[in-house]
Amino acid sequence: MVVMSLEEEYDDQATALYRKFAGRVQGFLISMGCDRGLAEEITDDAFLAARHRWAHVRILDEPEGYVFKIARNERSKRQKAHDCRAKDLHPDPHEAQPAAGDDVAQIVADRAVVRQALRQLPASQREAVILRDAAGLSEAATAQAMGVSIGSVKRYTSEGRHKLRLLLAEFRRQQEGNGR
Repeated sequence: MVVMSLEEEYDDQATALYRKFAGRVQGFLISMGCDRGLAEEITDDAFLAARHRWAHVRILDEPEGYVFKIARNERSKRQKAHDCRAKDLHPDPHEAQPAAGDDVAQIVADRAVVRQALRQLPASQREAVILRDAAGLSEAATAQAMGVSIGSVKRYTSEGRHKLRLLLAEFRRQQEGNGR
């Protein structure tokens, strides 16, 4: 029988959380406007900060909410300075590869339309929709990440989804009107 120290147990638990949610945290940051490099850096730093406070974080009902909150706050701190340093650089172009037979041009166009529509939402609605729908967080974890009540998350998500549906429907009408 192998006996693990408490620190080794904490490392294993934090690593499991990282493996499960790192991609979602990074995707959230990219959806909120970070380039991939900055999103990777912030994601790693958020999980490292959570590991440093693991005795506290591990007892939370949804520790992923704590990590998303750290990432969200770090993005707010670092984004402006990063944008100033990287203003002449282009974003990382590689995206997930489409399946064989998919219309690549349509997939790219659809993603661009959704990104454009998301940018038109107020920040709190955009954040709630991305955390709930793209990152797959629960209402409680989203509330923790955003620093708001669960009721606010419900309202922001509902209003954001509604506005997003309207924006996407309007875009479809415009496309049909242009004969595309």
